[in-house]
Amino acid sequence: MSEKHLQTGDELPAFGGKLRLFAMRFCPYAERSILVLNAKKIPYDHVFINLDQKPEWIFTFSPKGTVPALEYEQGKGIFDSNIINYYLDEKYPEVPLQPTDPLRKAQDKMLVEQLTGAQSAYYTAAFSSPSLTPSMVETYHKGLEVLQKELEVRKTKFLHGDEPGLVDYTIWPFLERFQALPLLGKQEFAIDKSKYDVLTKYIEEMKNVPAVKSYCLAPETHAKYIESRAKGNPDYNMLDTSAVCCMRPRKKKE
Repeated sequence: MSEKHLQTGDELPAFGGKLRLFAMRFCPYAERSILVLNAKKIPYDHVFINLDQKPEWIFTFSPKGTVPALEYEQGKGIFDSNIINYYLDEKYPEVPLQPTDPLRKAQDKMLVEQLTGAQSAYYTAAFSSPSLTPSMVETYHKGLEVLQKELEVRKTKFLHGDEPGLVDYTIWPFLERFQALPLLGKQEFAIDKSKYDVLTKYIEEMKNVPAVKSYCLAPETHAKYIESRAKGNPDYNMLDTSAVCCMRPRKKKE
């Protein structure tokens, strides 16, 4: 479907009979659900929306107007990436993304929770630079250290095992965005290979996962979006369909 973000006054596209995900192209939470849909190879449509000028109909599917929201039947929706992803993994069990061991499942959830501080530091660094403090930088790196240590302990290619699972698809969207911060002059947020050797190897492995590769964006693209948002005019529609795969975006045609 189109990369255009629909806004106030735009009509809701006709329902096509598939699952439909309402998202915003640069939202890490929406990306979590996109990755799960891709990984499980579930047929779906997506509709991108402008979060500053929300179309009226989004509130039918998400009471607060947040994304992602999943239309699982025509006119019926569930919202929040965690709720959506657990629903998808249980509803469509053919490609299971969660461990069967209850303890490992709990450990995955705890790991995701331990990274929330790093995610908050990212948002502050990206969008509220004057509020950035040394303690936030420290919190960010503590999160990275926790993740690297967990990878070392598990001794697997991905956190889930030989193949990525829900924990990997939940964490990845922020790792994707963290790499944009040094391009914005925030060198203290760099993921230095000399310090994070296991983590940087994991990042490169994740970039090549088909579910990720078909949707992720290059650090330069994320940096460009962050800059537009920081100027008060987020450019939701800056992409063409070629600007994916975690590589440098193609130059726009003159």
